[in-house]
Amino acid sequence: MESLADQFFIQIYYNIDILLVILARFIGFVVILPVLSGASVPMIARLGLALGFSFLVFTSGMVTEVSYYNTVFGFAMLLGTEFMVGFTLSYIVYLFFAVVHFVGQLMDFQIGFAMVNVLDPVTQIQVPITGNLWFLLISALFIATGGLNIIISAMFLSYEILPIGTAGIVGNNVTIFYILHLMVQYFSLGVRIALPLAGVILVIDITLGLLVKAMPQMNVFVVGMPMKVLIGLMVLFLITPTFAGVYDWLFIAAYRGFLNVMGGLAPE
Repeated sequence: MESLADQFFIQIYYNIDILLVILARFIGFVVILPVLSGASVPMIARLGLALGFSFLVFTSGMVTEVSYYNTVFGFAMLLGTEFMVGFTLSYIVYLFFAVVHFVGQLMDFQIGFAMVNVLDPVTQIQVPITGNLWFLLISALFIATGGLNIIISAMFLSYEILPIGTAGIVGNNVTIFYILHLMVQYFSLGVRIALPLAGVILVIDITLGLLVKAMPQMNVFVVGMPMKVLIGLMVLFLITPTFAGVYDWLFIAAYRGFLNVMGGLAPE
């Protein structure tokens, strides 16, 4: 008599193509998903997480069959399509994390910290100090408020809204333009977040310009740089508590964009 374990492995053996296709979408999902895609998370751990998610979908019965051309090339095309589906959905979430780096770049340029960068563990590139601080803050909020769980739950939902092999990746102009619209929207939001600090620094620059006209002997660089740093840090200290509200707006926009892109990739 076969045990449950034997039946499970037999099911995997006869449906290995279904499991691999499910795994391809989850690999594309975790490869760029904020928090999970950092260098602090080993690649083997990310692959194990994607495999665990795939087993959950496989055993749930949400995916019972896949259709593709019965050739190696046909199966490879299906794997590539599913990988791009997961990558595209995860990229929408990554966009609202990228806004924080953009805001930090604007603020650091105004304060005078633009020449000092730190290594971002996710993208492995040099990022501004303020942007990295806010990125760590938004990552903590993303985990503490259950945002990561909500995004993962929505990814499981994608197998019902967007069945395997039905995604319209190539030539989907509506979805492409919608993603570009999200990028413009996030860019606009980033500028608005940085405006209070930029406005204060602009007032300081105008004031220093007037003082230089009144007292030409004053060295504006000796006085201006420390003043910008001090006042910039004070303004940053005052606006940081409001970041929780900014995070709420960003997450709602990212989740809505996630669902909209999912619906845009789905067949009509």
